[in-house]
Amino acid sequence: MGYSKEYISWINSKEWKSKSRKCQSLTNNHCILFPWLNSRHCHHLSYRNMTREIPVRDTVALSVTAHNIVHWKIFWKNKKVRPYINYVLRLCMIFSILFWSTIGLLIKYLKQ
Repeated sequence: MGYSKEYISWINSKEWKSKSRKCQSLTNNHCILFPWLNSRHCHHLSYRNMTREIPVRDTVALSVTAHNIVHWKIFWKNKKVRPYINYVLRLCMIFSILFWSTIGLLIKYLKQ
C-alpha cells in the first residue's frame, strides 16, 4: 500500500500520537470490536479530515487483530461496502464509549 508523504509525516508526529491515545482512552483502551483486547491502533475511517480528526467521526479504537480484519480487501478496498463498515464501526465506537463510561461511573459510585 503506497502512503503519501503527508500521511507518513502525520502518522509519525507527536500530535497524531496524542490524538490516537485520546481516541483510545475514550474506550478505556479497549478495542471496539473485541472488547476483551486492548486497543493498540486508532483507525482512520476517512482521511478527509487528516490533522483535524475527531473520534467517532474520523477515527475509532481497534486492537491489532481488529485493525488487520478491517483492512482486509473485502472491507477496506470495496467502495460499495466501506461506507457500511464505517457506519458499523462508528456505532461500535459510540456504544463502547457509553459502556466504558458507565462502568467507570459505577465503579466510582460503588467505592463511595
